[in-house]
Amino acid sequence: MSTRLTTAMLMAAGLGKRMRPLTATRPKPLVKVAGKALIDHALDRLEAGGIERVVVNVHYFADHVESHLKARKSPMDILIPMSVRACSKPAAG
Repeated sequence: MSTRLTTAMLMAAGLGKRMRPLTATRPKPLVKVAGKALIDHALDRLEAGGIERVVVNVHYFADHVESHLKARKSPMDILIPMSVRACSKPAAG
């Protein structure tokens, strides 16, 4: 019997240190490649594959990622766990 996957987890919490200076003012998931944010490339592929729900973990500039995801037009249910929302700003230093 085959089971169809409908839920995915997208890891979007990294600091993106290797992509600096691009990630000095924005999180890596929002860096644009070919005119589209990296996270949108991933979400588009998941949607095309039939995924209906995505859990996205966030950390670095979490508020930016959450705002971007809320503005996204998609039939997928995008969830951000509450426990990581508190970490919305990068540490000083």
